[in-house]
Amino acid sequence: MEDLLARGAQVGTAGFVLSRLLLEPPSQTLAESFASPQMRQTWPLQDAHSVHAVESVDPEPLDVVVRDHMTMFRRRPPLVPLHESAWRRDSDADALRQELLDTYAATTFAGLPSPADDHLGFQLAFLADLATRVGRLHAAGDVAGAGEAADTALRFRVEHTDLVAGPVIEGIACHARTALYRAVPGLLRGFLTGHAALCAAVHQGVS
Repeated sequence: MEDLLARGAQVGTAGFVLSRLLLEPPSQTLAESFASPQMRQTWPLQDAHSVHAVESVDPEPLDVVVRDHMTMFRRRPPLVPLHESAWRRDSDADALRQELLDTYAATTFAGLPSPADDHLGFQLAFLADLATRVGRLHAAGDVAGAGEAADTALRFRVEHTDLVAGPVIEGIACHARTALYRAVPGLLRGFLTGHAALCAAVHQGVS
């Protein structure tokens, strides 16, 4: 019987790490961990996108990686906008941010910058939290609760994340200059695929 508790934790861990890579420049520890040979075995997702991405990362000076992050995401305007409102011409930016803040009300973004807004990094952290919740509820026998958490995640993706993830992935693939950030598109594809598969597993009655 498949262990959705472990699967949810794996998807959640990957999503949280990716949220940090988008929200702020990586720390020395995080950058070095991606460049270590052990990461090939320890990255929680082992789909083809994720494995190829992790295997492509080589050691790089931290200041170069930080500069890559700042160049892509912190310019005004940024080379790759990471806020949903930058891509959504069909909604009011203030209303969108308030909608997301209301959605995040019960979620604690431990270790992330504050306050939360419509940044894709917070969306990934929210989906990561839901993934771990799906796994915990399913393991506790609360299949209905796990299904509700999965439905919340899938609805959130349709209404928000999936509308901007594609352009962001394409933008990073085009502009990234370091091995770490060139790996991010593949890691994002792997996370989104694994997340959708986890949610589908709940509804298919996998246990």
